[in-house]
Amino acid sequence: MKKLGLTIIVVVTIFCAALLLIHNQYTDYLNPMIKMETDYAKVPKHTQKYYNVQAIDKSGKKLPYKIKYVGGNDPSRQYIVIRHKGQYVKVIDYITKNEMPRLQD
Repeated sequence: MKKLGLTIIVVVTIFCAALLLIHNQYTDYLNPMIKMETDYAKVPKHTQKYYNVQAIDKSGKKLPYKIKYVGGNDPSRQYIVIRHKGQYVKVIDYITKNEMPRLQD
């Protein structure tokens, strides 16, 4: 019985450590310490798969990380608003250039 209890404690500890140390779309989705954010990005035209997207917040500041993958649905548009939680992207919407915040240096 002691082995079972110890095994459960070890597995839970490893799972919690993975949530804090590994950042991908799956762990960020489960991590309660990461909050859902709304950010903006300019993406390339003529594709529906966007890789290494540099997003900016509403005030125009770049995020300290790039979102590794964002799936799109309109290859003719270039500006998006991203609802995400770290690397986990919940939804994107296409916007006009005028709705995009200006990048601050």
